[in-house]
Amino acid sequence: HEVFNMTKTLIQLFAKPPVEGKVKTRLIPDIGEKSATAIYQHCLKSNIKLVKQSAFEYQIWLTEVSDHPLFKNEKVKIQQGNNLGEKMLHALTEALSLHTKVILIGSDCLDLSTSLLKRVCEKLEQHELVFIPALDGGYVLIAAKESIDPNIFKDIEWGSDSVLTQTLERAMQSGIDTAVLNPLRDIDRVDDVQHYAELKQYL
Repeated sequence: HEVFNMTKTLIQLFAKPPVEGKVKTRLIPDIGEKSATAIYQHCLKSNIKLVKQSAFEYQIWLTEVSDHPLFKNEKVKIQQGNNLGEKMLHALTEALSLHTKVILIGSDCLDLSTSLLKRVCEKLEQHELVFIPALDGGYVLIAAKESIDPNIFKDIEWGSDSVLTQTLERAMQSGIDTAVLNPLRDIDRVDDVQHYAELKQYL
């Protein structure tokens, strides 16, 4: 029956509740908590809109419980684990027990599009893992099918500029067939903000 195929791909949006002082902390010294939070909220709204328009099933995974209006009527789950790797592994493993493919994105990138998500989906036909790198050395998207190998999240220096390099090394060691698409910009620092006309109003 065709209906069952709808659960083929799931998107997971990793996010923090937009609480002043807890988001975009690297922007705070330059522009203050209020503006940093406004920028984060802009990115978060944009990504919630993206997953809604994508026609895929989606979940929002938060770092902590939140009654923020942005998450009202959404399918919200709470991230589990001590570091980003454990949190992603937990979410991806859960998804792949019910879905064929899973795409996990962060909420800091404004350049993801529905057509890119579709491309990632197509890439997963030929590869086990797909990444979209971030220009700062991390990645803005990780996608997997069937299962996820815990080794790719082992001993990664989270928050460093070698996150993607280390992850790809782990994937190679484990013999995982991986595709890497063109990098996109994450919004972490003031010079990232300058690239987007719609963010300059918050500076």
